[in-house]
Amino acid sequence: MPLAQGELCSALGEEINMDFREIKCKACMAKSKLTDYVINPYTGCTHGCKYCYAVFIKRFQDIKAEWGNFVYAKINCPELLKTELEKSKPGHIWMSSVTDCYQLIEGKLFLTRKVLEIMANSPCKNKFTMEILTKSALVKRDFGLIKESNAELGMSVNTLNDKTARIIEPMASPPSERIKTLKEAKEEGIHVYGFISPVLPGITNLEEIFGALQFCEYVWVELLNMRKACLERLMPVIRKEFPDAVKSFDFAINHPEEYYNNVKKEVEMLSRKYNLRVQDIVRHDRK
Repeated sequence: MPLAQGELCSALGEEINMDFREIKCKACMAKSKLTDYVINPYTGCTHGCKYCYAVFIKRFQDIKAEWGNFVYAKINCPELLKTELEKSKPGHIWMSSVTDCYQLIEGKLFLTRKVLEIMANSPCKNKFTMEILTKSALVKRDFGLIKESNAELGMSVNTLNDKTARIIEPMASPPSERIKTLKEAKEEGIHVYGFISPVLPGITNLEEIFGALQFCEYVWVELLNMRKACLERLMPVIRKEFPDAVKSFDFAINHPEEYYNNVKKEVEMLSRKYNLRVQDIVRHDRK
């Protein structure tokens, strides 16, 4: 017999040694300062990215577990969405902003897939534009629903080196798989984009990544969030695993404006070279 959902969550929590819970949310589609609406089917993320700035949600929700060691599934998210689509004003939906909606556990729980099923079959879907951003090749499972939902698909990449990514983003799909998945999505008729994020000083090779993503319709470039909470988690890893990059990190941290201008100049040059439109360069040191 298949496991009941509560039993399944318990089993998975033991299997990957993390705090796993089912929770109920008040809303599936939330208004956001980043875009019109965001959908985060999960709280927390098991990708364990060393640079992730979404760690701030621990403070707001009084979560004690280490970032990367907990994920809470919002089991009522899909059922809430149907009514929200009917009642909400038209706008753009981003899935997801503070989690990866295709992280490991999605392969068992199908929350993101259920959200897309609601979206694809809603008479209100044409009120909204939608994009999905992930680091997981699991998204291939839902290419059909993504097309039916008229959604764009983006992949986050900050290095093409699978070994480097394994250290910095231990549970995400390797960059080689992400690029391959994005190409397959385009072949399926899905609009695709690249999200070069975060640019890691001394590690991210923008030229290589622009070359690898030139098949995309456009890219975003996001600079590293250098707030204290982020650097406290990331810098020990950089010093241990990438000592040659420490000097570049120090420059970026201590001279943010000059660093930004250097990146901007390179990005503009690469945009022309690869005929690849850049939506924006996102930085976190300005409000």
